[in-house]
Amino acid sequence: MSSTWIEDRIDSIYSRVKHETIDKLSSKYPNINFTQDDSENVDAKFPTVYMFFDSTERGSTLDGGVINAVYMTIRTKVSASKSQGNDVAREVNAVVRDELCALHFITSGSPIPTTSGDVKVINANYQRIIGFNDPLIN
Repeated sequence: MSSTWIEDRIDSIYSRVKHETIDKLSSKYPNINFTQDDSENVDAKFPTVYMFFDSTERGSTLDGGVINAVYMTIRTKVSASKSQGNDVAREVNAVVRDELCALHFITSGSPIPTTSGDVKVINANYQRIIGFNDPLIN
């Protein structure tokens, strides 16, 4: 067993959260954008959900050759133009949070709202241990 299963789980989580969130919000926000690219050179689209994945090995074999679990942290950044209304970022963040909580991620601290010019941003962190055969993610 190689550690490629970790990347597979990241792809599964991202796809599931993206699909479910877009299904719930696309009628209200038809231009909702999901990305894993936090580049400043990307044309701004609102609302946007950026998801960053980070993980730490847990439960590896004694020789370190096999990783059986990871402690995963997902950082989300939901951006919306203030011209769309003050509650857009909060509403989108709530749906993303619900989808991650359905996968048994827990919030790590409170979501942090900020405003920069005409853009409202909500940053949040979610964490959980994911095992190789995790039935919620496979």
